Amino acid sequence: MVRIVTDSTADLTKEQQQAAGITVVPLNVHFGDQVFRDHVDLTADEFFRRLKASSQLPRTSQPAVGVFEEVYRSLRQNGDEIVSVHLSSRVSGTYNAALMAARAVDADAIEVVDSLSTSMALGFMALEGTKLARAGRDRATVDRIDRVRGCESVTRKR
Repeated sequence: MVRIVTDSTADLTKEQQQAAGITVVPLNVHFGDQVFRDHVDLTADEFFRRLKASSQLPRTSQPAVGVFEEVYRSLRQNGDEIVSVHLSSRVSGTYNAALMAARAVDADAIEVVDSLSTSMALGFMALEGTKLARAGRDRATVDRIDRVRGCESVTRKR
C-alpha cells in the first residue's frame, strides 16, 4: 500500500487527516523563546491569541530530519511505500529535511515531492495522493499528484 505524508502547512483538519489516513508532520512555530509544534501544541485559536499579544511576529522552522525518519520508519514497518509531499522548497527547508530522511530510511520506497505550493493547495495534493493510493495505484503513479496543480513541473528527487 502507498501511504501519504505531508506537513502541517497543508492545513488539513484532523478529520481530513484521519479520513484519508494522511500522516502530518508539524512545522515548528516560534513565539520569542517558546517553540510549539504547529497544530499539535498550538491551536489556531491559541496562535491568533498569541499573535495579538506579541510585540514580535512569530517565525516558523522546518521539522528536524529525525522527525521525518521516525515517521518513515513507522510506516515502512508494515511494508508500505510512501509518497511524502511538502511545502515548497522555495519558502522552507521542509522538503530537503524530508528528502534527507527518505535517503536515510529507504530511498527506494519513499518518494519525496516538492509541491511548489503551500496551504490548501498542498492539502489538495495530499488528498489526491490518498485517492490514487486507495484506487490501488503504485507509488510511481501516486507521486503524479501534481495534476492537482494543473502542471507537470513538481520537483521529485530520491
